[in-house]
Amino acid sequence: MEYLSDLLGSFQIDEQTFFLSVILIATVLVIFSLFLVILGTRAPMKVRLEELKKTAPGEKLKKGRRLGNTLESIAPNMTPSNSKESQSLREQLMHAGYHDANALTIFYAVKGIALLIGVSIAAMLYFFVPDMPNLKVAMVISVAVGIYMPNIGLNYFVNKRQSRIRGGVPDALDLLVVCTESGLGFSAALRRVADELMISHPDFADELDTVCVKIKAGVEMSDAFNDLVERTGINELSGLVTMLSHASRIGGSLSQTLREYTEDFRDKRNQEIEEIAAKIPTKMIFPLLLFIWPCFFIVAIGPSMLSITSTLGK
Repeated sequence: MEYLSDLLGSFQIDEQTFFLSVILIATVLVIFSLFLVILGTRAPMKVRLEELKKTAPGEKLKKGRRLGNTLESIAPNMTPSNSKESQSLREQLMHAGYHDANALTIFYAVKGIALLIGVSIAAMLYFFVPDMPNLKVAMVISVAVGIYMPNIGLNYFVNKRQSRIRGGVPDALDLLVVCTESGLGFSAALRRVADELMISHPDFADELDTVCVKIKAGVEMSDAFNDLVERTGINELSGLVTMLSHASRIGGSLSQTLREYTEDFRDKRNQEIEEIAAKIPTKMIFPLLLFIWPCFFIVAIGPSMLSITSTLGK
Protein backbone atom coordinates (compact mmCIF):
# COMPACT_ATOMS: atom_id res chain seq x y z
CA MET A 1 0.00 0.00 0.00
CA GLU A 2 2.89 2.36 0.81
CA TYR A 3 4.44 1.47 -2.53
CA LEU A 4 1.20 2.40 -4.32
CA SER A 5 1.02 5.66 -2.37
CA ASP A 6 4.61 6.50 -3.31
CA LEU A 7 3.89 5.58 -6.92
CA LEU A 8 0.79 7.76 -6.97
CA GLY A 9 2.75 10.56 -5.37
CA SER A 10 5.40 10.30 -8.06
CA PHE A 11 2.70 10.69 -10.73
CA GLN A 12 1.03 13.42 -8.68
CA ILE A 13 -2.34 11.51 -8.58
CA ASP A 14 -4.30 11.45 -5.36
CA GLU A 15 -5.96 8.29 -4.04
CA GLN A 16 -9.50 9.49 -4.75
CA THR A 17 -8.78 10.03 -8.44
CA PHE A 18 -7.08 6.61 -8.60
CA PHE A 19 -10.01 4.73 -7.11
CA LEU A 20 -12.48 6.59 -9.33
CA SER A 21 -10.41 5.59 -12.35
CA VAL A 22 -10.38 1.95 -11.21
CA ILE A 23 -14.16 2.01 -10.76
CA LEU A 24 -14.61 3.55 -14.22
CA ILE A 25 -12.39 0.94 -15.88
CA ALA A 26 -14.15 -1.91 -14.02
CA THR A 27 -17.57 -0.59 -15.07
CA VAL A 28 -16.49 -0.34 -18.71
CA LEU A 29 -15.09 -3.87 -18.61
CA VAL A 30 -18.26 -5.26 -17.04
CA ILE A 31 -20.46 -3.58 -19.64
CA PHE A 32 -18.19 -4.78 -22.43
CA SER A 33 -18.30 -8.34 -21.04
CA LEU A 34 -22.09 -8.29 -20.85
CA PHE A 35 -22.25 -7.01 -24.41
CA LEU A 36 -20.01 -9.86 -25.58
CA VAL A 37 -22.13 -12.41 -23.70
CA ILE A 38 -25.38 -11.09 -25.18
CA LEU A 39 -23.85 -10.92 -28.64
CA GLY A 40 -22.58 -14.47 -28.26
CA THR A 41 -26.00 -15.82 -27.24
CA ARG A 42 -27.63 -14.09 -30.22
CA ALA A 43 -24.98 -15.13 -32.72
CA PRO A 44 -26.45 -16.17 -36.10
CA MET A 45 -25.14 -19.72 -35.80
CA LYS A 46 -26.61 -20.19 -32.33
CA VAL A 47 -29.91 -18.65 -33.38
CA ARG A 48 -30.12 -21.05 -36.31
CA LEU A 49 -29.27 -24.01 -34.10
CA GLU A 50 -32.00 -23.01 -31.63
CA GLU A 51 -34.55 -22.74 -34.46
CA LEU A 52 -33.60 -26.19 -35.75
CA LYS A 53 -33.81 -27.57 -32.23
CA LYS A 54 -37.29 -26.10 -31.77
CA THR A 55 -38.54 -27.50 -35.06
CA ALA A 56 -37.17 -30.96 -34.36
CA PRO A 57 -39.94 -33.56 -33.77
CA GLY A 58 -38.30 -34.91 -30.65
CA GLU A 59 -38.11 -31.50 -29.02
CA LYS A 60 -41.77 -30.78 -29.71
CA LEU A 61 -42.68 -34.18 -28.38
CA LYS A 62 -40.73 -33.57 -25.17
CA LYS A 63 -42.31 -30.16 -24.63
CA GLY A 64 -45.80 -31.44 -25.32
CA ARG A 65 -45.43 -34.45 -23.05
CA ARG A 66 -44.03 -32.79 -19.93
CA LEU A 67 -47.44 -31.95 -18.51
CA GLY A 68 -48.91 -35.17 -19.85
CA ASN A 69 -46.27 -37.32 -18.17
CA THR A 70 -46.77 -35.43 -14.90
CA LEU A 71 -50.53 -35.97 -14.95
CA GLU A 72 -50.12 -39.58 -16.03
CA SER A 73 -47.85 -40.26 -13.09
CA ILE A 74 -50.48 -38.81 -10.74
CA ALA A 75 -53.19 -41.32 -11.69
CA PRO A 76 -51.61 -44.58 -12.88
CA ASN A 77 -54.52 -46.77 -11.76
CA MET A 78 -57.50 -44.47 -12.16
CA THR A 79 -58.42 -45.44 -15.72
CA PRO A 80 -61.01 -48.24 -15.91
CA SER A 81 -59.98 -50.97 -18.29
CA ASN A 82 -63.25 -52.01 -19.91
CA SER A 83 -66.32 -49.86 -19.44
CA LYS A 84 -68.78 -47.97 -21.55
CA GLU A 85 -67.87 -44.73 -19.80
CA SER A 86 -64.19 -45.06 -20.66
CA GLN A 87 -65.03 -45.89 -24.27
CA SER A 88 -67.33 -42.88 -24.54
CA LEU A 89 -64.71 -40.62 -22.97
CA ARG A 90 -62.05 -41.96 -25.31
CA GLU A 91 -64.26 -41.13 -28.30
CA GLN A 92 -64.92 -37.63 -26.94
CA LEU A 93 -61.20 -37.06 -26.41
CA MET A 94 -60.57 -38.24 -29.95
CA HIS A 95 -63.25 -35.85 -31.25
CA ALA A 96 -61.60 -33.03 -29.27
CA GLY A 97 -58.28 -33.74 -31.01
CA TYR A 98 -56.46 -35.68 -28.26
CA HIS A 99 -55.27 -38.85 -30.01
CA ASP A 100 -52.51 -39.88 -27.60
CA ALA A 101 -52.72 -43.27 -25.93
CA ASN A 102 -52.46 -41.70 -22.48
CA ALA A 103 -55.19 -39.08 -23.10
CA LEU A 104 -57.79 -41.00 -21.09
CA THR A 105 -55.43 -41.44 -18.14
CA ILE A 106 -54.58 -37.73 -18.20
CA PHE A 107 -58.28 -36.86 -18.30
CA TYR A 108 -58.99 -39.02 -15.25
CA ALA A 109 -56.02 -37.40 -13.50
CA VAL A 110 -57.50 -33.97 -14.27
CA LYS A 111 -60.85 -35.18 -12.91
CA GLY A 112 -59.15 -36.36 -9.73
CA ILE A 113 -57.38 -33.03 -9.28
CA ALA A 114 -60.62 -31.11 -9.93
CA LEU A 115 -62.45 -33.29 -7.40
CA LEU A 116 -59.68 -32.70 -4.85
CA ILE A 117 -59.93 -28.95 -5.40
CA GLY A 118 -63.72 -29.04 -5.00
CA VAL A 119 -63.49 -31.06 -1.79
CA SER A 120 -60.77 -28.72 -0.48
CA ILE A 121 -62.97 -25.67 -1.14
CA ALA A 122 -65.86 -27.38 0.62
CA ALA A 123 -63.64 -28.20 3.62
CA MET A 124 -62.36 -24.61 3.76
CA LEU A 125 -65.92 -23.33 3.73
CA TYR A 126 -66.87 -25.76 6.50
CA PHE A 127 -63.94 -24.96 8.79
CA PHE A 128 -63.30 -21.27 8.11
CA VAL A 129 -66.82 -19.99 7.33
CA PRO A 130 -69.09 -22.11 9.55
CA ASP A 131 -71.66 -19.31 9.95
CA MET A 132 -72.15 -18.85 6.22
CA PRO A 133 -75.80 -18.97 5.14
CA ASN A 134 -76.62 -21.98 2.93
CA LEU A 135 -73.30 -23.57 3.83
CA LYS A 136 -74.36 -27.08 2.83
CA VAL A 137 -75.59 -25.88 -0.55
CA ALA A 138 -72.29 -24.12 -1.20
CA MET A 139 -70.34 -27.24 -0.23
CA VAL A 140 -72.44 -29.45 -2.50
CA ILE A 141 -72.04 -26.98 -5.37
CA SER A 142 -68.25 -26.84 -4.96
CA VAL A 143 -67.96 -30.64 -4.95
CA ALA A 144 -70.34 -30.94 -7.93
CA VAL A 145 -68.33 -28.36 -9.87
CA GLY A 146 -65.16 -30.32 -9.16
CA ILE A 147 -66.78 -33.52 -10.43
CA TYR A 148 -68.53 -32.26 -13.56
CA MET A 149 -66.31 -29.38 -14.69
CA PRO A 150 -63.82 -31.60 -16.62
CA ASN A 151 -66.69 -33.23 -18.55
CA ILE A 152 -68.23 -29.83 -19.32
CA GLY A 153 -64.87 -28.54 -20.52
CA LEU A 154 -64.36 -31.64 -22.68
CA ASN A 155 -67.78 -31.20 -24.30
CA TYR A 156 -66.94 -27.56 -24.98
CA PHE A 157 -63.68 -28.48 -26.71
CA VAL A 158 -65.44 -31.18 -28.75
CA ASN A 159 -68.13 -28.78 -29.96
CA LYS A 160 -65.59 -26.07 -30.78
CA ARG A 161 -63.39 -28.43 -32.80
CA GLN A 162 -66.32 -29.97 -34.65
CA SER A 163 -67.59 -26.48 -35.45
CA ARG A 164 -64.18 -25.51 -36.85
CA ILE A 165 -64.02 -28.68 -38.95
CA ARG A 166 -67.56 -28.16 -40.28
CA GLY A 167 -66.56 -24.65 -41.30
CA GLY A 168 -63.66 -26.04 -43.33
CA VAL A 169 -65.61 -28.75 -45.18
CA PRO A 170 -67.17 -26.48 -47.89
CA ASP A 171 -63.82 -24.85 -48.72
CA ALA A 172 -62.13 -28.25 -48.83
CA LEU A 173 -64.78 -29.67 -51.18
CA ASP A 174 -64.56 -26.69 -53.52
CA LEU A 175 -60.76 -26.91 -53.63
CA LEU A 176 -60.98 -30.67 -54.15
CA VAL A 177 -63.33 -30.21 -57.09
CA VAL A 178 -61.01 -27.63 -58.67
CA CYS A 179 -57.93 -29.82 -58.17
CA THR A 180 -59.53 -32.99 -59.55
CA GLU A 181 -60.99 -31.17 -62.56
CA SER A 182 -57.60 -29.63 -63.32
CA GLY A 183 -56.12 -33.11 -63.85
CA LEU A 184 -54.68 -34.10 -60.46
CA GLY A 185 -55.28 -37.53 -59.04
CA PHE A 186 -57.44 -37.87 -55.99
CA SER A 187 -54.54 -38.52 -53.59
CA ALA A 188 -52.51 -35.63 -54.99
CA ALA A 189 -55.55 -33.35 -54.91
CA LEU A 190 -56.26 -34.33 -51.30
CA ARG A 191 -52.66 -33.59 -50.35
CA ARG A 192 -52.84 -30.19 -52.08
CA VAL A 193 -56.09 -29.35 -50.30
CA ALA A 194 -54.59 -30.32 -46.94
CA ASP A 195 -51.61 -28.04 -47.60
CA GLU A 196 -53.83 -25.14 -48.69
CA LEU A 197 -56.13 -25.41 -45.67
CA MET A 198 -53.29 -25.51 -43.13
CA ILE A 199 -53.61 -21.78 -42.40
CA SER A 200 -57.36 -21.19 -42.61
CA HIS A 201 -58.61 -24.51 -41.18
CA PRO A 202 -55.70 -26.26 -39.40
CA ASP A 203 -57.83 -28.88 -37.62
CA PHE A 204 -59.45 -30.17 -40.80
CA ALA A 205 -56.14 -29.92 -42.66
CA ASP A 206 -54.50 -32.12 -40.03
CA GLU A 207 -57.26 -34.71 -40.41
CA LEU A 208 -56.92 -34.66 -44.20
CA ASP A 209 -53.18 -35.05 -43.82
CA THR A 210 -53.80 -38.17 -41.72
CA VAL A 211 -56.09 -39.51 -44.44
CA CYS A 212 -53.39 -38.90 -47.05
CA VAL A 213 -50.79 -40.72 -44.96
CA LYS A 214 -53.11 -43.70 -44.50
CA ILE A 215 -53.90 -43.88 -48.21
CA LYS A 216 -50.19 -43.66 -49.02
CA ALA A 217 -49.49 -46.44 -46.52
CA GLY A 218 -51.88 -48.77 -48.39
CA VAL A 219 -55.17 -48.31 -46.54
CA GLU A 220 -58.28 -48.32 -48.70
CA MET A 221 -59.71 -44.90 -49.43
CA SER A 222 -63.12 -45.79 -47.97
CA ASP A 223 -61.52 -47.13 -44.78
CA ALA A 224 -59.37 -44.02 -44.42
CA PHE A 225 -62.41 -41.75 -44.76
CA ASN A 226 -64.41 -43.92 -42.37
CA ASP A 227 -61.61 -43.43 -39.84
CA LEU A 228 -61.86 -39.69 -40.52
CA VAL A 229 -65.58 -39.75 -39.66
CA GLU A 230 -64.83 -41.77 -36.52
CA ARG A 231 -62.04 -39.42 -35.40
CA THR A 232 -63.98 -36.21 -35.96
CA GLY A 233 -67.49 -37.38 -35.06
CA ILE A 234 -68.96 -35.44 -38.01
CA ASN A 235 -71.56 -37.63 -39.67
CA GLU A 236 -72.00 -35.22 -42.60
CA LEU A 237 -68.86 -36.70 -44.16
CA SER A 238 -70.29 -40.24 -44.24
CA GLY A 239 -72.22 -39.39 -47.44
CA LEU A 240 -68.96 -38.32 -49.10
CA VAL A 241 -67.34 -41.60 -48.06
CA THR A 242 -70.21 -43.60 -49.55
CA MET A 243 -70.19 -41.68 -52.84
CA LEU A 244 -66.42 -41.88 -53.25
CA SER A 245 -66.29 -45.60 -52.49
CA HIS A 246 -69.15 -46.24 -54.90
CA ALA A 247 -67.49 -44.17 -57.64
CA SER A 248 -64.16 -45.95 -57.14
CA ARG A 249 -65.85 -49.37 -57.36
CA ILE A 250 -67.81 -48.72 -60.55
CA GLY A 251 -65.09 -46.60 -62.16
CA GLY A 252 -67.02 -43.33 -62.22
CA SER A 253 -65.60 -39.84 -62.44
CA LEU A 254 -64.41 -38.63 -59.06
CA SER A 255 -64.56 -34.99 -60.11
CA GLN A 256 -68.20 -35.30 -61.17
CA THR A 257 -69.02 -37.19 -57.98
CA LEU A 258 -67.35 -34.48 -55.87
CA ARG A 259 -69.17 -31.72 -57.75
CA GLU A 260 -72.55 -33.38 -57.21
CA TYR A 261 -71.80 -33.98 -53.53
CA THR A 262 -70.61 -30.38 -53.15
CA GLU A 263 -73.89 -29.11 -54.60
CA ASP A 264 -75.90 -31.44 -52.35
CA PHE A 265 -73.83 -30.41 -49.34
CA ARG A 266 -74.33 -26.73 -50.13
CA ASP A 267 -78.09 -27.26 -50.51
CA LYS A 268 -78.16 -29.11 -47.21
CA ARG A 269 -76.32 -26.29 -45.46
CA ASN A 270 -78.75 -23.76 -46.94
CA GLN A 271 -81.66 -25.82 -45.67
CA GLU A 272 -80.11 -25.95 -42.20
CA ILE A 273 -79.66 -22.18 -42.23
CA GLU A 274 -83.25 -21.70 -43.40
CA GLU A 275 -84.43 -24.01 -40.60
CA ILE A 276 -82.51 -21.96 -38.03
CA ALA A 277 -83.98 -18.75 -39.48
CA ALA A 278 -87.49 -20.21 -39.35
CA LYS A 279 -87.07 -20.96 -35.65
CA ILE A 280 -86.11 -17.39 -34.82
CA PRO A 281 -89.70 -15.96 -34.59
CA THR A 282 -90.71 -18.73 -32.20
CA LYS A 283 -87.65 -18.14 -30.04
CA MET A 284 -88.29 -14.38 -30.03
CA ILE A 285 -91.75 -14.78 -28.46
CA PHE A 286 -90.42 -15.22 -24.92
CA PRO A 287 -88.06 -12.19 -24.97
CA LEU A 288 -90.90 -10.14 -26.48
CA LEU A 289 -93.31 -11.21 -23.75
CA LEU A 290 -90.83 -10.75 -20.92
CA PHE A 291 -88.86 -7.64 -21.87
CA ILE A 292 -90.26 -5.70 -24.84
CA TRP A 293 -94.04 -5.80 -24.51
CA PRO A 294 -94.15 -4.68 -20.84
CA CYS A 295 -92.00 -1.66 -21.71
CA PHE A 296 -94.24 -0.92 -24.70
CA PHE A 297 -97.40 -1.03 -22.57
CA ILE A 298 -95.77 1.15 -19.91
CA VAL A 299 -94.84 3.77 -22.50
CA ALA A 300 -98.16 3.59 -24.39
CA ILE A 301 -100.65 3.23 -21.53
CA GLY A 302 -98.66 4.72 -18.64
CA PRO A 303 -99.49 8.40 -19.26
CA SER A 304 -103.18 7.59 -19.80
CA MET A 305 -103.32 5.61 -16.55
CA LEU A 306 -101.61 8.43 -14.67
CA SER A 307 -104.07 10.99 -16.01
CA ILE A 308 -107.06 8.71 -15.17
CA THR A 309 -105.84 8.10 -11.62
CA SER A 310 -105.21 11.83 -11.08
CA THR A 311 -108.69 12.67 -12.39
CA LEU A 312 -110.44 10.01 -10.31
CA GLY A 313 -108.43 11.04 -7.28
CA LYS A 314 -109.71 14.63 -7.53
